[in-house]
Amino acid sequence: MSLNIVVCVKSVINAIWSGKWTRTKENSGLNPFDRPVVEMARSLVDEHGGEVTLLSMGPDSASYALYQAMAMGADHAILVCDKALKGSDTYVTATVLGAALKIIPDVDIVLFGTRSSDSDTGHVGPQTAEMLELPIVTNILKVSIKDKKFFVENKVDGYIEQYEGICPAVFTVNPSFMESGHTGLHEIENTFREKTLDIWDLKQIGLDPSRTGAHASPTKIISLNKEKKQEKCHFIQGSMEEKAEALTEQLKKSGMVV
Repeated sequence: MSLNIVVCVKSVINAIWSGKWTRTKENSGLNPFDRPVVEMARSLVDEHGGEVTLLSMGPDSASYALYQAMAMGADHAILVCDKALKGSDTYVTATVLGAALKIIPDVDIVLFGTRSSDSDTGHVGPQTAEMLELPIVTNILKVSIKDKKFFVENKVDGYIEQYEGICPAVFTVNPSFMESGHTGLHEIENTFREKTLDIWDLKQIGLDPSRTGAHASPTKIISLNKEKKQEKCHFIQGSMEEKAEALTEQLKKSGMVV
């Protein structure tokens, strides 16, 4: 049974953020938490046959991240790019990805990273599954497919959880699934020569611009700044007994012990 797998990836800003920012090809690239997802998709296609399609939403500069992921083994890519998408939050992003996925035929599996290295919400995978009304298992470490049935495994609070169900389904992939392999010059050359990146706008996925962008987003980023650390180191003087007593009193006052 060959598989039609869609991997949803994100272009993230690699530079340190401060206040407002502008995403460019020079300061952005493939979300590191998406790399093991591409590896998982590639391993499934190597086993069962089929193809891996990348899907992303973003500006023109996001194309660089898609070429990075295609060089890792994905077959082709789709970038949903429209000026009306500017300022979209995770809810709108999931709406857009869901609309795009509905017009990609015969999808068996949709894969996401657990989170992104910039906004770090972990919302988009579960929200997109809800938009599509598909089952989702998050943070998976293992997956096998047989006769349109999936068997997946994840680890939560020291327990191994195992799930099975019917495809199509959505999964988010634990970043420790597999270390991303080295991408050679041949793969990079082959990507730019032979693989395709399609640009879709909102009209192509059937979404009205009024449903996207900052004005349609329930949440908005007000500011983004580096955290100012408030750590202080206090040395306790006295004998061992006096130090132990003083430390105990400080821990009680802080609420760390009763």
